[in-house]
Amino acid sequence: MFEKFTDRARQVVVLAQEEARLLGHNYIGTEHVLLGLADQGDGAAGSALAAAGLTPEAIRAEIETTIGRGPAPASGHIPFTPRVKKSLEHAMREAMKHGDGTIAPDHLLLGILRQADCAAVQLIIKMGHDPLQIRARVLELGAADPAPAAAVPPLAVPPAGTPLAAPIGLARAVPALDRYARSLDEAARLGKLSPVAGRDEEIGRLIRVLGRHTRNNAILTGEPGSGRLAVAEGLAQLIARGEAPPSLKDKKLYVVEFGLIAAGAADRAEAEWRVTALLTAIRERGDAIVVTEELAPFAGMPGDHGGLLGAFVRSAMERQELQLVSTATPSALREQLGRDPRLAAVVQRVAVDAPDNSGAVEMLEATRLRLAEHHHVQIDPELLTLVVSLAVDLGTLPASAIDLLDEACAGAAGKSAIGEADIRDAVARIRER
Repeated sequence: MFEKFTDRARQVVVLAQEEARLLGHNYIGTEHVLLGLADQGDGAAGSALAAAGLTPEAIRAEIETTIGRGPAPASGHIPFTPRVKKSLEHAMREAMKHGDGTIAPDHLLLGILRQADCAAVQLIIKMGHDPLQIRARVLELGAADPAPAAAVPPLAVPPAGTPLAAPIGLARAVPALDRYARSLDEAARLGKLSPVAGRDEEIGRLIRVLGRHTRNNAILTGEPGSGRLAVAEGLAQLIARGEAPPSLKDKKLYVVEFGLIAAGAADRAEAEWRVTALLTAIRERGDAIVVTEELAPFAGMPGDHGGLLGAFVRSAMERQELQLVSTATPSALREQLGRDPRLAAVVQRVAVDAPDNSGAVEMLEATRLRLAEHHHVQIDPELLTLVVSLAVDLGTLPASAIDLLDEACAGAAGKSAIGEADIRDAVARIRER
């Protein structure tokens, strides 16, 4: 259903969710959607509510008086009530009757007003207003031909730990990115990422793809362990140091956990709402590049109702509302593009091959000091060649070499430095896993 929503209608749903969260309610009811419509404040719906004196402050006060606040800000996903789901069905019918089938905020209000016994309508009556008059005013102001949406400023994302009790309105942060994503360039600025070495060519290729006007989404292809995600981390570090090209210097990289979005959704409507909330947050920021692994959400995950994640994300990529960087093995990418030719038209492949031994030694050197600091041991640079030569048979370089060195350091607890014997003992332990 949400693919038929205008951007402003999607924003109403996101605002309703945040209002429920701020009120401490563990559900999204019609009263929250009504409050979201008042928050947005423009178009026929906003004008009709404002003319009746149904301001965000007045509605919020009435909700607190009639329903009350929850004990604490709700966390995690907040589901729709059956009344909201019913009002969305009514909104779709209103959109067909008074428009071209695209659901605008006006249709959301009309859908609510068709349910005389829902919480929102009861609040309107309790506040001394006639729902039928409000409906007539919405139709008079032009629900069939809504005015063009005004430009909306990017939504600011608060630092971690910032309370959500921010000023009510469109400039308030949308928490979807906080729930489902982590900032990669912020991690780079805080020094939480390992230095990336030996991938200048791949990072340069990624920059060229992302800097294009069209087909500007990248798939980092290679075998697991070849360091595909490190290429995105290398770009994040360039951005953090202010060394990225002009087209990318102001971009924000977010690693999105698409599995968290699909998992646990009770039905298609709930899953659609989660995806819509995230895509709305990304669209409103305007500077986000989504980073994900193994072709999520296209590859399919438990809880993904009908593959809607892939359809929603691909459509956003086609409209150039979202840029994506993902990883994939070459075989998985071929299979996915064979099933989805439309995806092939919006992505480009960036090959990330396993390095040779000398390249792996260079990459291992970039992480040596970080591992030494973590384990409080000294690592002689001369040992790295041995680590790489032994790691070739343990898996794909450079990941197998990094894993071996980490295991050797962990097994040398209490020592001031590791030696060849520690590395060979670590090989034996890894083989026994």
